[in-house]
Amino acid sequence: MSWPEHGAMPDALMKKLNQDKQQPLMDFSVNTNPVGPPHELRQKLPEWALLSTQYSDPSLSSIKQQIADTLNVEPDQVLPGNGGAELIYAVARLFQQKKIVLIEPTFTEYRKALEANQATITSVYVSESSDWRWSFEQVKACLEDADGVWMCEPNNPTGTAANRKELKQLLDYCKATAKTLVVDEAFYDFQTEPFPFVSYTSRDFPVIQIRSLTKMFTIPGLRAGYMMASQEIIDQIQVFLPPWNVNVIAERAISFVLSEQKFVEHTVSYITSERERVKKAVEDETSFKIFSSDTNFFLLCHKDHRDTKELLTFLAEHNLHARHTYHFPILEGKYIRLAVRTKTENNHLIDVLRRWQE
Repeated sequence: MSWPEHGAMPDALMKKLNQDKQQPLMDFSVNTNPVGPPHELRQKLPEWALLSTQYSDPSLSSIKQQIADTLNVEPDQVLPGNGGAELIYAVARLFQQKKIVLIEPTFTEYRKALEANQATITSVYVSESSDWRWSFEQVKACLEDADGVWMCEPNNPTGTAANRKELKQLLDYCKATAKTLVVDEAFYDFQTEPFPFVSYTSRDFPVIQIRSLTKMFTIPGLRAGYMMASQEIIDQIQVFLPPWNVNVIAERAISFVLSEQKFVEHTVSYITSERERVKKAVEDETSFKIFSSDTNFFLLCHKDHRDTKELLTFLAEHNLHARHTYHFPILEGKYIRLAVRTKTENNHLIDVLRRWQE
Protein backbone atom coordinates (compact mmCIF):
# COMPACT_ATOMS: atom_id res chain seq x y z
CA MET A 1 0.00 0.00 0.00
CA SER A 2 1.30 3.46 -0.89
CA TRP A 3 1.62 6.40 1.47
CA PRO A 4 -1.44 8.71 1.57
CA GLU A 5 -1.08 11.69 -0.76
CA HIS A 6 -2.15 14.37 1.71
CA GLY A 7 -2.61 15.15 5.37
CA ALA A 8 -6.00 14.67 7.06
CA MET A 9 -6.09 11.03 5.87
CA PRO A 10 -5.66 9.18 9.19
CA ASP A 11 -7.32 5.94 8.09
CA ALA A 12 -4.99 5.59 5.11
CA LEU A 13 -1.91 6.33 7.23
CA MET A 14 -2.93 3.82 9.91
CA LYS A 15 -3.31 1.13 7.25
CA LYS A 16 0.11 1.96 5.83
CA LEU A 17 1.63 1.66 9.31
CA ASN A 18 -0.33 -1.55 10.06
CA GLN A 19 -2.01 0.10 13.02
CA ASP A 20 -5.56 -0.38 14.31
CA LYS A 21 -7.50 2.83 14.78
CA GLN A 22 -9.22 2.18 18.10
CA GLN A 23 -10.07 5.75 19.06
CA PRO A 24 -10.15 9.17 17.37
CA LEU A 25 -6.64 10.37 16.60
CA MET A 26 -5.24 13.76 17.46
CA ASP A 27 -4.65 14.85 13.89
CA PHE A 28 -1.44 16.87 13.63
CA SER A 29 -1.37 16.30 9.87
CA VAL A 30 -4.26 18.67 9.20
CA ASN A 31 -3.14 22.29 8.96
CA THR A 32 -6.41 24.11 9.63
CA ASN A 33 -6.91 26.53 12.52
CA PRO A 34 -7.05 24.67 15.88
CA VAL A 35 -9.28 27.44 17.24
CA GLY A 36 -11.97 26.21 14.85
CA PRO A 37 -14.48 28.33 12.91
CA PRO A 38 -15.62 31.63 14.46
CA HIS A 39 -18.50 31.01 16.87
CA GLU A 40 -20.95 33.19 14.95
CA LEU A 41 -20.08 31.39 11.71
CA ARG A 42 -21.01 28.07 13.34
CA GLN A 43 -24.32 29.56 14.41
CA LYS A 44 -25.15 30.82 10.93
CA LEU A 45 -24.47 27.58 9.07
CA PRO A 46 -27.90 25.99 9.81
CA GLU A 47 -29.59 29.19 8.61
CA TRP A 48 -27.53 29.26 5.42
CA ALA A 49 -28.25 25.58 4.78
CA LEU A 50 -31.89 26.53 4.16
CA LEU A 51 -30.68 28.52 1.13
CA SER A 52 -29.57 25.32 -0.58
CA THR A 53 -32.90 25.27 -2.44
CA GLN A 54 -31.69 28.35 -4.34
CA TYR A 55 -29.07 28.83 -7.03
CA SER A 56 -26.04 30.89 -6.15
CA ASP A 57 -25.32 34.03 -8.15
CA PRO A 58 -23.31 32.85 -11.19
CA SER A 59 -21.68 36.27 -11.55
CA LEU A 60 -20.68 36.39 -7.85
CA SER A 61 -20.67 40.17 -8.26
CA SER A 62 -21.47 40.91 -4.61
CA ILE A 63 -18.62 38.72 -3.32
CA LYS A 64 -16.20 40.16 -5.86
CA GLN A 65 -17.09 43.67 -4.73
CA GLN A 66 -16.65 42.79 -1.05
CA ILE A 67 -13.25 41.22 -1.62
CA ALA A 68 -12.20 44.17 -3.78
CA ASP A 69 -13.30 46.69 -1.14
CA THR A 70 -11.52 44.75 1.62
CA LEU A 71 -8.23 44.44 -0.26
CA ASN A 72 -8.25 47.68 -2.26
CA VAL A 73 -8.32 46.13 -5.72
CA GLU A 74 -10.87 46.34 -8.53
CA PRO A 75 -13.77 43.83 -8.65
CA ASP A 76 -12.65 42.68 -12.10
CA GLN A 77 -9.33 41.64 -10.53
CA VAL A 78 -11.09 39.10 -8.28
CA LEU A 79 -12.31 35.58 -9.02
CA PRO A 80 -13.95 33.44 -6.27
CA GLY A 81 -13.59 29.68 -6.49
CA ASN A 82 -14.70 26.36 -5.06
CA GLY A 83 -11.68 26.26 -2.75
CA GLY A 84 -8.05 26.90 -3.56
CA ALA A 85 -7.67 23.56 -5.37
CA GLU A 86 -10.14 24.49 -8.10
CA LEU A 87 -8.27 27.72 -8.73
CA ILE A 88 -4.89 25.97 -8.76
CA TYR A 89 -6.07 23.68 -11.55
CA ALA A 90 -7.67 26.57 -13.44
CA VAL A 91 -4.51 28.70 -13.24
CA ALA A 92 -2.39 25.75 -14.40
CA ARG A 93 -4.29 25.81 -17.70
CA LEU A 94 -2.62 29.13 -18.49
CA PHE A 95 0.67 27.22 -18.73
CA GLN A 96 -0.51 24.55 -21.15
CA GLN A 97 2.56 23.37 -23.08
CA LYS A 98 4.56 26.26 -21.63
CA LYS A 99 7.64 26.36 -19.42
CA ILE A 100 7.39 27.11 -15.71
CA VAL A 101 9.70 27.16 -12.71
CA LEU A 102 8.41 25.41 -9.58
CA ILE A 103 9.98 26.02 -6.18
CA GLU A 104 10.12 22.72 -4.28
CA PRO A 105 9.54 20.86 -2.01
CA THR A 106 6.00 22.20 -2.01
CA PHE A 107 2.32 21.26 -2.23
CA THR A 108 2.21 18.35 -4.68
CA GLU A 109 -0.99 19.44 -6.45
CA TYR A 110 0.89 22.21 -8.29
CA ARG A 111 3.02 19.71 -10.17
CA LYS A 112 0.03 17.44 -10.86
CA ALA A 113 -2.00 20.36 -12.23
CA LEU A 114 0.85 21.59 -14.42
CA GLU A 115 1.68 18.12 -15.71
CA ALA A 116 -1.98 17.63 -16.63
CA ASN A 117 -1.51 20.60 -18.94
CA GLN A 118 1.73 19.31 -20.46
CA ALA A 119 3.76 22.13 -18.92
CA THR A 120 7.54 21.75 -18.90
CA ILE A 121 8.59 22.10 -15.27
CA THR A 122 12.01 23.19 -14.01
CA SER A 123 12.44 22.72 -10.27
CA VAL A 124 14.30 25.07 -7.96
CA TYR A 125 15.00 23.11 -4.79
CA VAL A 126 15.33 24.65 -1.34
CA SER A 127 16.95 22.75 1.49
CA GLU A 128 17.73 22.77 5.18
CA SER A 129 21.13 24.32 4.50
CA SER A 130 19.45 27.47 3.13
CA ASP A 131 16.81 27.53 5.90
CA TRP A 132 14.32 26.31 3.28
CA ARG A 133 14.54 29.64 1.42
CA TRP A 134 15.34 30.32 -2.23
CA SER A 135 17.47 33.14 -3.61
CA PHE A 136 16.56 35.46 -6.46
CA GLU A 137 19.66 34.47 -8.44
CA GLN A 138 18.77 30.80 -8.03
CA VAL A 139 15.27 31.37 -9.46
CA LYS A 140 16.38 33.85 -12.12
CA ALA A 141 18.84 31.35 -13.59
CA CYS A 142 15.95 28.98 -14.35
CA LEU A 143 13.35 31.64 -15.16
CA GLU A 144 15.17 33.27 -18.07
CA ASP A 145 13.99 30.52 -20.41
CA ALA A 146 10.53 30.04 -18.81
CA ASP A 147 7.12 31.70 -18.95
CA GLY A 148 6.59 31.97 -15.22
CA VAL A 149 7.31 30.77 -11.71
CA TRP A 150 5.01 29.10 -9.18
CA MET A 151 5.46 29.17 -5.42
CA CYS A 152 3.65 28.75 -2.12
CA GLU A 153 4.12 31.66 0.31
CA PRO A 154 4.63 30.81 3.10
CA ASN A 155 5.60 27.42 1.81
CA ASN A 156 3.90 24.14 2.55
CA PRO A 157 5.33 21.82 3.92
CA THR A 158 8.39 23.73 5.19
CA GLY A 159 6.42 26.56 6.85
CA THR A 160 8.93 29.20 5.78
CA ALA A 161 8.28 32.58 4.18
CA ALA A 162 10.66 33.86 1.53
CA ASN A 163 13.14 36.65 2.14
CA ARG A 164 11.41 39.96 1.39
CA LYS A 165 14.33 41.44 -0.49
CA GLU A 166 14.44 38.38 -2.75
CA LEU A 167 10.69 38.59 -3.33
CA LYS A 168 10.88 42.24 -4.35
CA GLN A 169 13.72 41.46 -6.76
CA LEU A 170 11.70 38.63 -8.28
CA LEU A 171 8.60 40.80 -8.67
CA ASP A 172 10.57 43.55 -10.40
CA TYR A 173 12.23 41.00 -12.68
CA CYS A 174 8.89 39.41 -13.59
CA LYS A 175 7.41 42.78 -14.50
CA ALA A 176 10.44 43.80 -16.57
CA THR A 177 10.49 40.50 -18.48
CA ALA A 178 6.73 39.77 -18.64
CA LYS A 179 7.05 36.56 -16.62
CA THR A 180 4.04 35.42 -14.59
CA LEU A 181 4.43 34.87 -10.84
CA VAL A 182 1.85 32.50 -9.32
CA VAL A 183 1.65 32.66 -5.53
CA ASP A 184 -0.49 30.30 -3.47
CA GLU A 185 -1.17 32.19 -0.24
CA ALA A 186 -3.16 29.45 1.50
CA PHE A 187 -1.41 30.25 4.80
CA TYR A 188 -0.71 33.97 4.39
CA ASP A 189 -3.06 35.07 7.18
CA PHE A 190 -1.27 32.97 9.82
CA GLN A 191 1.77 35.24 9.50
CA THR A 192 2.48 38.18 11.78
CA GLU A 193 3.63 40.26 8.78
CA PRO A 194 2.57 38.75 5.45
CA PHE A 195 4.23 40.07 2.31
CA PRO A 196 1.93 42.62 0.57
CA PHE A 197 1.53 40.88 -2.80
CA VAL A 198 -1.83 42.58 -3.23
CA SER A 199 -0.12 45.97 -3.54
CA TYR A 200 1.70 44.60 -6.60
CA THR A 201 -1.42 43.00 -8.06
CA SER A 202 -3.27 46.33 -7.77
CA ARG A 203 -0.46 47.98 -9.77
CA ASP A 204 -0.74 45.46 -12.61
CA PHE A 205 2.37 43.45 -11.84
CA PRO A 206 2.11 40.00 -13.52
CA VAL A 207 1.11 38.32 -10.26
CA ILE A 208 -1.58 35.70 -9.65
CA GLN A 209 -2.56 35.32 -5.98
CA ILE A 210 -4.53 32.26 -4.88
CA ARG A 211 -6.10 32.33 -1.42
CA SER A 212 -7.99 29.67 0.49
CA LEU A 213 -10.38 30.35 3.37
CA THR A 214 -10.18 26.71 4.44
CA LYS A 215 -7.14 27.00 6.68
CA MET A 216 -7.76 30.10 8.80
CA PHE A 217 -11.50 29.57 9.25
CA THR A 218 -11.52 25.73 9.44
CA ILE A 219 -14.11 25.24 6.70
CA PRO A 220 -12.50 22.66 4.35
CA GLY A 221 -15.86 21.01 3.69
CA LEU A 222 -17.38 24.24 2.34
CA ARG A 223 -14.71 24.75 -0.35
CA ALA A 224 -14.19 28.51 -0.42
CA GLY A 225 -11.37 30.57 -1.87
CA TYR A 226 -10.56 33.33 -4.33
CA MET A 227 -7.80 34.59 -6.56
CA MET A 228 -6.56 38.02 -7.60
CA ALA A 229 -4.77 39.07 -10.76
CA SER A 230 -5.01 41.59 -13.59
CA GLN A 231 -8.36 41.85 -15.36
CA GLU A 232 -6.81 40.27 -18.45
CA ILE A 233 -5.68 37.18 -16.53
CA ILE A 234 -8.97 36.92 -14.63
CA ASP A 235 -10.88 36.97 -17.92
CA GLN A 236 -8.69 34.15 -19.27
CA ILE A 237 -9.21 31.96 -16.20
CA GLN A 238 -12.92 32.69 -15.83
CA VAL A 239 -13.71 30.66 -18.97
CA PHE A 240 -12.12 27.58 -17.37
CA LEU A 241 -14.60 27.60 -14.47
CA PRO A 242 -18.19 26.34 -14.63
CA PRO A 243 -21.13 28.58 -13.69
CA TRP A 244 -22.38 28.32 -10.09
CA ASN A 245 -18.99 26.97 -8.98
CA VAL A 246 -19.38 28.62 -5.55
CA ASN A 247 -22.38 27.26 -3.67
CA VAL A 248 -24.76 29.48 -1.67
CA ILE A 249 -23.40 28.40 1.72
CA ALA A 250 -19.80 29.07 0.70
CA GLU A 251 -20.92 32.38 -0.80
CA ARG A 252 -22.34 33.48 2.56
CA ALA A 253 -19.29 32.17 4.42
CA ILE A 254 -16.90 34.16 2.23
CA SER A 255 -18.92 37.30 2.84
CA PHE A 256 -18.93 36.67 6.60
CA VAL A 257 -15.23 35.92 7.15
CA LEU A 258 -13.99 38.97 5.23
CA SER A 259 -14.82 41.08 8.29
CA GLU A 260 -13.38 38.67 10.88
CA GLN A 261 -10.10 40.53 11.43
CA LYS A 262 -10.18 40.25 15.23
CA PHE A 263 -10.57 36.48 14.93
CA VAL A 264 -7.55 36.38 12.61
CA GLU A 265 -5.47 38.50 15.00
CA HIS A 266 -6.41 36.29 17.96
CA THR A 267 -5.46 33.19 15.97
CA VAL A 268 -2.10 34.59 14.86
CA SER A 269 -1.25 35.53 18.44
CA TYR A 270 -2.13 32.05 19.69
CA ILE A 271 -0.34 30.21 16.87
CA THR A 272 2.83 32.28 17.24
CA SER A 273 3.18 31.81 21.00
CA GLU A 274 2.15 28.15 20.99
CA ARG A 275 4.44 27.26 18.09
CA GLU A 276 7.43 28.73 19.90
CA ARG A 277 6.45 27.03 23.17
CA VAL A 278 6.30 23.63 21.49
CA LYS A 279 9.58 24.22 19.66
CA LYS A 280 11.41 25.19 22.85
CA ALA A 281 10.01 22.30 24.89
CA VAL A 282 10.81 19.67 22.26
CA GLU A 283 14.32 20.94 21.55
CA ASP A 284 15.13 21.38 25.25
CA GLU A 285 13.87 17.96 26.30
CA THR A 286 14.41 15.66 23.30
CA SER A 287 16.93 14.98 20.54
CA PHE A 288 14.57 16.17 17.80
CA LYS A 289 15.09 19.28 15.72
CA ILE A 290 12.20 21.63 14.90
CA PHE A 291 12.64 24.16 12.12
CA SER A 292 11.56 27.76 12.45
CA SER A 293 8.22 28.43 10.82
CA ASP A 294 6.18 31.46 9.78
CA THR A 295 2.82 29.73 9.84
CA ASN A 296 0.68 27.17 11.69
CA PHE A 297 2.82 24.07 11.13
CA PHE A 298 6.49 23.10 11.24
CA LEU A 299 8.93 20.41 10.17
CA LEU A 300 10.55 18.06 12.69
CA CYS A 301 13.38 15.58 12.14
CA HIS A 302 15.83 13.38 13.99
CA LYS A 303 19.12 15.21 14.39
CA ASP A 304 20.81 12.41 12.45
CA HIS A 305 18.15 12.71 9.69
CA ARG A 306 17.19 9.04 9.84
CA ASP A 307 13.99 7.75 8.23
CA THR A 308 10.83 8.66 10.16
CA LYS A 309 8.64 5.58 9.61
CA GLU A 310 9.38 4.25 13.10
CA LEU A 311 8.58 7.65 14.57
CA LEU A 312 5.31 7.88 12.62
CA THR A 313 4.37 4.44 13.94
CA PHE A 314 5.29 5.38 17.51
CA LEU A 315 3.17 8.54 17.29
CA ALA A 316 0.23 6.55 15.89
CA GLU A 317 0.52 4.08 18.76
CA HIS A 318 0.09 7.06 21.07
CA ASN A 319 -2.97 8.43 19.28
CA LEU A 320 -1.13 11.01 17.14
CA HIS A 321 -1.36 11.37 13.37
CA ALA A 322 1.55 13.26 11.75
CA ARG A 323 2.11 14.24 8.11
CA HIS A 324 4.69 12.05 6.39
CA THR A 325 6.98 13.55 3.73
CA TYR A 326 7.75 10.58 1.49
CA HIS A 327 6.13 12.27 -1.52
CA PHE A 328 8.23 15.43 -1.29
CA PRO A 329 11.58 15.77 -3.08
CA ILE A 330 14.46 16.67 -0.73
CA LEU A 331 12.40 15.70 2.36
CA GLU A 332 11.90 12.06 1.28
CA GLY A 333 10.60 10.73 4.59
CA LYS A 334 13.41 12.14 6.73
CA TYR A 335 11.11 14.83 8.17
CA ILE A 336 7.54 14.97 9.42
CA ARG A 337 5.18 17.93 9.35
CA LEU A 338 3.23 18.78 12.49
CA ALA A 339 0.49 21.35 12.91
CA VAL A 340 0.11 23.65 15.89
CA ARG A 341 -2.98 22.32 17.68
CA THR A 342 -4.75 23.06 20.97
CA LYS A 343 -2.65 23.33 24.13
CA THR A 344 -3.95 19.97 25.35
CA GLU A 345 -3.01 18.29 22.08
CA ASN A 346 0.36 20.05 21.93
CA ASN A 347 1.17 18.97 25.47
CA HIS A 348 0.37 15.37 24.52
CA LEU A 349 2.68 15.67 21.51
CA ILE A 350 5.51 16.99 23.69
CA ASP A 351 4.97 14.17 26.19
CA VAL A 352 4.98 11.48 23.48
CA LEU A 353 8.16 12.86 21.92
CA ARG A 354 9.76 12.76 25.38
CA ARG A 355 8.75 9.10 25.70
CA TRP A 356 10.53 8.32 22.44
CA GLN A 357 13.75 9.16 24.28
CA GLU A 358 13.10 6.63 27.04
